[in-house]
Amino acid sequence: RDEIEIDKAVSVSYRKATAYVCCNNCKAKFEKDSSKFATKANHQLFQTKQAKQVKCPLSGGDIDSSKAVKVSGVSVAFCCGKCQGKVSEAKGDDQLALVFADKAFDKGF
Repeated sequence: RDEIEIDKAVSVSYRKATAYVCCNNCKAKFEKDSSKFATKANHQLFQTKQAKQVKCPLSGGDIDSSKAVKVSGVSVAFCCGKCQGKVSEAKGDDQLALVFADKAFDKGF
């Protein structure tokens, strides 16, 4: 899917960066419990170039830029064909969670 347009009107502090939400109601929910929003917020930090990929989000190993997959509009690199294949086979929110859930994000970004 193409890169998602982000409305920067309403923002929250998240991981020493800024995440954007649709409205003040979501901002209040995010500030109360960010865990419900973490996967999409982590994706957004990478999409907006506030977070940089440094390792494979699945293994924590060194990345090989030739082993990349588009995940919700952004290119994510992996250490090997096995990790690349696992993410390539996943779809939608499952794919997003493999790469941008907190555990994966902490390993790779």
